[in-house]
Amino acid sequence: MSLEIKQLAKRYGSVVAIRQASLKVNDGEVMAILGGNGSGKSTLAKIIGGAVNPSEGIITYGTEKLQVKSPKDAKRKGIVITSQELSLFDNLSVKTNLLMCEIPRKFGLFVDKNTLEKRAEGIMGKMGISHLLDKPTKELAPNEQYMVEFAKALIQEPKVLIIDEITSALYREDVEMVKNLVAELKRKGCMILFISHRMSEIFSMCDSVTVMKNGETIGTFGINEKSENELLSLMTGKDLTRVEESEVVSHGREDKAEMMLSIKNLKLQSFSKSIDLEVRKGEIIGVAGLQGHGQSDLVRTLFGLQQHIKINLDGKQIDITNPYQSVQAGLAFISGDREREGVYGTRSISENLRSVKELVTKQGDVPEEELLKDYGVVFNSVNQPINTLSGGNQQKVVIGRWMATEPKVVLADDPTKGIDVQARRDVHRILHKLAEKGSAVIMVSSDDEELVELTKRVKLAKIIVMYEGQISAILKGSDITTENIISASMPIGV
Repeated sequence: MSLEIKQLAKRYGSVVAIRQASLKVNDGEVMAILGGNGSGKSTLAKIIGGAVNPSEGIITYGTEKLQVKSPKDAKRKGIVITSQELSLFDNLSVKTNLLMCEIPRKFGLFVDKNTLEKRAEGIMGKMGISHLLDKPTKELAPNEQYMVEFAKALIQEPKVLIIDEITSALYREDVEMVKNLVAELKRKGCMILFISHRMSEIFSMCDSVTVMKNGETIGTFGINEKSENELLSLMTGKDLTRVEESEVVSHGREDKAEMMLSIKNLKLQSFSKSIDLEVRKGEIIGVAGLQGHGQSDLVRTLFGLQQHIKINLDGKQIDITNPYQSVQAGLAFISGDREREGVYGTRSISENLRSVKELVTKQGDVPEEELLKDYGVVFNSVNQPINTLSGGNQQKVVIGRWMATEPKVVLADDPTKGIDVQARRDVHRILHKLAEKGSAVIMVSSDDEELVELTKRVKLAKIIVMYEGQISAILKGSDITTENIISASMPIGV
């Protein structure tokens, strides 16, 4: 059995979301759908899942032409989609949310409540989150909500499962759980379409990969047919198959660089142990660790979002009690949650760029178009609403507005979450430029490989690994590896 898409297209008036897409996935196959933001991946997923009707094209399922009129119709045919757009009810418990799944049987009947409850408890137990069943959904952490969303899909025992970027909101241990469950589904013959920007997930979970660019499928390849850079070249149209040796630099000596930020005996909220940290001018520090061990708390505390602290910044003792003081002192904060903490969605690109500049009351105008082009932002006009840009381009605007303030320290909390691979590289390039100009950068990431990539391309860098609110390891030079990060995340005797 297979699911095949031929010459699929989707237009919204004059806007083309999918120009021409074709692919074929078989029973027990995990196929990655890889492409930049705006390439048509999510639209394709929504068409297969019944949320969007195609303008043209044919979908066949086995030997029959497939017409999916709605998500409920798709579920009736065994097609389930789980995505970043949560379908959970905040005020209801996790169990109630899971029991609201209407799972069709033959003859118009539905799976009974008792069977559904046993199935829900079994899957939540497999995922290690059965303790969440009676909690109100609104009390869950974001990653827990996405795990429940994934459980909701599994309860429906899909024949075709579409996973649309939920792993971008998950921590390492959550992703490992998803990998195990995907492998189990694969053994049962489920077809899986997996959309992710994380190459490590694609190469470890998938059998094949279909590349999309500008609303078209460029080709489908066996997972070992193309390297990461070859896939990126297909996505972007740029030759990225050769990594220049000059891009990887030897780390410099810390004692030659001036101190930018020093903190002593900092106790983060909810943790009993303290942190000492020194960051030098031009240094990039990656912050790693398992979920909930204080990584985000560290950068948010330094920006004045959580508690009153004292820091030594560029030779001066500073009291930080709120974000306004932080900005005035020369700190910048980049959140991975763009919608809530990054952009003013309905305002223009220009207004978003100027918002922080006006706050710090520096003289001179922001050279807007020049700045945007320098950061690789794809836009039509600085007056267009920022929410018309892709996630990656929105994040580059957020970083660009901080660049205009000439920050002393940049605090970044998973800033590339949910953006495509090329946009991630662009963000890294901007952070490298900041470091070259003397800014210190402290960046949290839930992706260990990203931190390794970020820190190996700058002269002064290290990775700190956090465990129970303290620093369990400081990795430098050749010690910066994903294996060492994982080991330090679960230390013995700490």
